Amino acid sequence: MKLLQFDGIHKRFGGVAALGGVSGTLEEGEILGLVGPNGSGKSTLINILSGFAEPNEGQITFAGVDVTDTEAHHRFEAGIARTYQIPRPFSSMTARNNVAVSLIFGKTKLHPSDATDRALQWLDFAGLAGFADQSVSELNLHQLKYLELARALASEPRVLFLDEVLAGLNPTEIEESILMIRRIHDLGISLVIVEHVLRVVNALSTRIMALNQGLVIAEGAPEDVMKDPEVVRAYLGSRWKHA
Repeated sequence: MKLLQFDGIHKRFGGVAALGGVSGTLEEGEILGLVGPNGSGKSTLINILSGFAEPNEGQITFAGVDVTDTEAHHRFEAGIARTYQIPRPFSSMTARNNVAVSLIFGKTKLHPSDATDRALQWLDFAGLAGFADQSVSELNLHQLKYLELARALASEPRVLFLDEVLAGLNPTEIEESILMIRRIHDLGISLVIVEHVLRVVNALSTRIMALNQGLVIAEGAPEDVMKDPEVVRAYLGSRWKHA
């Protein structure tokens, strides 16, 4: 089943074309790796699909419904969630209350008292139950990224965009995060992963879409995309990590 479909997505910033007619799908239960060098349009596409930016042209369909003109919070309620490369918690709140916000304003619409209780379930899933009542200002980067995951999962998404969730983590934390992403997928959530660590993309993705200069240059199985001559040319000399 095509859970998410986007057709002919164009985005221009002034005279610069960030996306030049990108089309694709996300199947139910799939892990789609979205890769490309810096400036290829990955983040712009994620912003548009999650409702945080508007396309100049194109159509987006989620679960058979046209959501092209739907605002981000309505897509969130419908089951589209995302994380950010740089975590964006409510800095004056505890970890528990950060997650509770998703339960109050997301799909579940829980009463605040029920939301704070349920929040502990997702903090525990993310390994943060022991930090539930601490201010997020006391959490390190790894913990903040897991808090982002807990907040997103609390909204009970059908699709979760992971935007460079491993950026800034050390090798041990990256290995732990790979296992965490697999656990999230085991919940039945379809994933779109934007990541610069190639071994992570290859390890997790069921399919890869490669972008360059706002265009799709290759799409298919990870082993095929990474050997595609155009993909190799696009990344030659770029800052990709092969660790």
